[in-house]
Amino acid sequence: MNTRNIKTLAIVLVALLLGLFATRLTNDQNDSSGGGLLLPGLKAQINEISKVTIRKAGETATLRNDGGNWVQTERLDYPIDTGKLRQLILAVGDAKKLEEKTSNPEMYGRLGVEDIGDDSQGTEIRIAGADSETAVIIGNLAQRSYRYARVPGEEKSWLIDQDPTLPSGASGWLLLEILDIDQSRVQSVTITHADGETIRIEKENAADRDYKVPDIPDGRELSYPSIVDGIGGVLGGLNLQDVDKASKAEKDDSFATTVFTTFDGLEITIESSLREANTWVTVTATGSDSALDEAVEINARLNDWVFQLQKHKADQLRRRWTDILKAEE
Repeated sequence: MNTRNIKTLAIVLVALLLGLFATRLTNDQNDSSGGGLLLPGLKAQINEISKVTIRKAGETATLRNDGGNWVQTERLDYPIDTGKLRQLILAVGDAKKLEEKTSNPEMYGRLGVEDIGDDSQGTEIRIAGADSETAVIIGNLAQRSYRYARVPGEEKSWLIDQDPTLPSGASGWLLLEILDIDQSRVQSVTITHADGETIRIEKENAADRDYKVPDIPDGRELSYPSIVDGIGGVLGGLNLQDVDKASKAEKDDSFATTVFTTFDGLEITIESSLREANTWVTVTATGSDSALDEAVEINARLNDWVFQLQKHKADQLRRRWTDILKAEE
């Protein structure tokens, strides 16, 4: 072998060695200083996911694919907001390791990445598919838009470049909207309480500004002209706070029936009662003409359930004369 060939071979060997060193250095840096995905391969499996379990201290939400419909086990298989779930999975799947943090289990609590228990701070997200399961513990907020995280069973914890959105409670995963019927459609509302007290509000035309109250007690007047308009707007953005399986309502002293009638032939009946100061309701619909199909859809979706309502909506739904009239002099 001549001198030129020997020099060429030496250069090639040096280049190979440098390449191997650089590759190892890169891998070492990714392992200790970040740069790689926290959960490699998760996004590629997103369409195969069949169950997601979210655990935090004292609370679990099990979200599962039930024949193409995502439901929550702890809420009797009520539908969930799949947009929230997808957002969570994408955030976790996109999460990159920015910086290695502690590997000392005694220090995990400071970052909120300790194993989930009664006093833990973090949230464990366990994502299962047909043949795989991936998990991560999302810890405390860092640098305003990042989080600490650790894969269960691994010692290293990380600062990641994502802040996955998590509802404050297990019921926050539910599909919150019960109804969204614009106030402009509502022609009249009648509220009937268990003791017989009845309030009716109505409009002659959809364009009317305020509802009228035809049966105000003699000598009394409304606190102000628009005070009952909130009653007519109850069905707009009517959201649940919690859900249970429907059962026959107990018609106790707290029971009330509120009937909404629209200009286009839809009638919504809401029966409500109090459970430990919270208002729970059932919803049924009837319809004529153009509103018939809408009524059928509402009943198919809501008839099997009883819903806990937001307080500001519940208060409007159950108004009494004392709530809307000026005080007697």
